[in-house]
Amino acid sequence: MSSILLTLPEIYNAYKNWVRKNPQSLGDWETSAKWISYFIAGRINNSHVVSELVYCLSNLLVMFNDIIIKKNYCQMHSTNSAEKLKLWLTIIEYSEVFCELSAKKLWGVTGKWIIIVCIQVFKCITRLMLIYRYKETVIQHPPIPVLDRKNIKSATNLSTIGEMAQNQFDTSSFILKSSGRVVRKIEASPPLALRTWKPVPKSQNVSCKNNELIEDVLSGRKLIAETIYVTKPMIHLASQACFGTKTWKPWLIALTMDLASLHLYRSCRAIPLNSLTPQQRLQLSKRQLLLVLYIIRSPFYEKQSRDKINALLEALSKHVPLAGLICKPLAQYLPFWQSTYFYMWST
Repeated sequence: MSSILLTLPEIYNAYKNWVRKNPQSLGDWETSAKWISYFIAGRINNSHVVSELVYCLSNLLVMFNDIIIKKNYCQMHSTNSAEKLKLWLTIIEYSEVFCELSAKKLWGVTGKWIIIVCIQVFKCITRLMLIYRYKETVIQHPPIPVLDRKNIKSATNLSTIGEMAQNQFDTSSFILKSSGRVVRKIEASPPLALRTWKPVPKSQNVSCKNNELIEDVLSGRKLIAETIYVTKPMIHLASQACFGTKTWKPWLIALTMDLASLHLYRSCRAIPLNSLTPQQRLQLSKRQLLLVLYIIRSPFYEKQSRDKINALLEALSKHVPLAGLICKPLAQYLPFWQSTYFYMWST
């Protein structure tokens, strides 16, 4: 037993070295693990719990491998408190459905709702801490996104080049506080024969500082918008406790909060000097697409869209060649997927 324990660090180090050397081929193994979870569903006893466990572990494995690769390329040796919160929040988001299914299997519906409330309280508090304490604007889903392994080398090189350009700018020039004009330092002036007499171009990082005033003006609306989005799951759960799970009021409250949050962000984006980064705008676009899921959420699904979706799947399976291989299993599993995944608090 002791010999096995002594070899565990060696196995771990060998695995890290293999991950660092083979970031591309690693994705094939990770994708295979996710497909196994789809294949297991409905084919063995407790298949939904086992399938969700495999899917959860595959996502955690991808996140773990991304951390190893990121440390290798970016030389990350320490993480701040915000990154630790994002790490725990990502782990919870990957495993929350498995926890809900396991709690329902072990302790019934009451245990499931207890786990749901505990998870959502933790997620809400953690996200609010990221917003108010660590000044996060648009929290991604998941908070730690999947690493783009194909472009990590180029992204690292661009980051290094940007830092070098910024350092060169700082050593050769300075900015006047009143006018914001860039002035070249005397010691950094080129020889008289090589001077072009053109103004010094502003660094991209410096030009971003000129938007601080706009950022301060917009921070209030963005803060309200993100707070509405973060607290939506808790308010939806509270409205379900007050009005019931089969009424329209919780559904309408959640939809209204989503629309209000997106409207506030849209009003910020209407200003000429945009205060949102491309990553933040991409996340907001995903939130707009997720509004489509409201047609598969209760009670809209039971009262409006279920029969129409089933009729569409049946028509496709009858009239489109080979479509039945996909549409028939989808029609069988859709009620379970709807009751398991399409919660208001899952986004």
